[in-house]
Amino acid sequence: MAILILLNQVDPTLLETHLKSHNDCPEVRIWPNCGNKDDIECVIVWKHDEGVLNEFPNLKLIASYGAGVENILSDPALPADVPITRFVDDTLSDQMAEFVLAAILNHRLHLTYYREQQAASQWRGKDFLTGKNVTILGLGELGSTTAKLLDKNGYKVSGWSRSEKNIDGVKSYFGNDQLYLSVEEADFVVCLLPLTPGTKYILNADLFSKMIKGSFLINVGRGDHLNDNDLMDALYNNQLSGALLDVFSKEPLPQDHPFWKHLKIHITPHISSPTDKAKVARQILDNYNRILSGSTLKNQVDPQRSY
Repeated sequence: MAILILLNQVDPTLLETHLKSHNDCPEVRIWPNCGNKDDIECVIVWKHDEGVLNEFPNLKLIASYGAGVENILSDPALPADVPITRFVDDTLSDQMAEFVLAAILNHRLHLTYYREQQAASQWRGKDFLTGKNVTILGLGELGSTTAKLLDKNGYKVSGWSRSEKNIDGVKSYFGNDQLYLSVEEADFVVCLLPLTPGTKYILNADLFSKMIKGSFLINVGRGDHLNDNDLMDALYNNQLSGALLDVFSKEPLPQDHPFWKHLKIHITPHISSPTDKAKVARQILDNYNRILSGSTLKNQVDPQRSY
């Protein structure tokens, strides 16, 4: 029996090394060299091609390489009744929280501006931005850790989620009727939602119009949370002062995309919370052994909730 690594846009070799470092690891194969497909019981996936998972008749487990599972669930040919797990780890949450804090500080302190001034050999100062109200859309593992770090650093933090949350120092908004209310006083809006049919394109003109004029958007959730054209309009009309985008509907971001050259958009290449390959290897092997023994899986995805 074997585990197959099927990762698009990610080098599989380091993950293979970490898997093989454990004594309980079965044979590991890397797509497309999968050998006899009857042997494959677990596939580790990231942005797989539609329908490919149906090629393995004895598949028992689909393991997401990262925290997101929307690419898996959007596959119209997804094998029925095969459990899906996702990667959950404190390392992801801590890295995300630090990234968001850094993004906010960068904007408030004008650090990118000063780097541009240095390149032009210009000596010009700006006052720091004083607004410190932050709304986090999504208060799951990543969002709650981020909220706590911002609270410790003196920010006034609110959060919006599907259901009410109880996090010290964080005001909770919840349900569809409180979404716009949650962003009305925010100087920064951070998207850390899971991607579901209900959250697709949630970052749109209607939401932007409810935000403080001149507020700043940070999207570290998923690319399809954002309506690209609505963001461009909001920036043009100065409804938003800028945006930091780490995720995009199509990755890598196409070279002709207008975001690349927009002076108010800061692009990072989906690096806000990189997967710890050693930990994901151990977590997947644990679940592989659990599926063989009939035990309860860790971090199993509920397809009805999309996470």
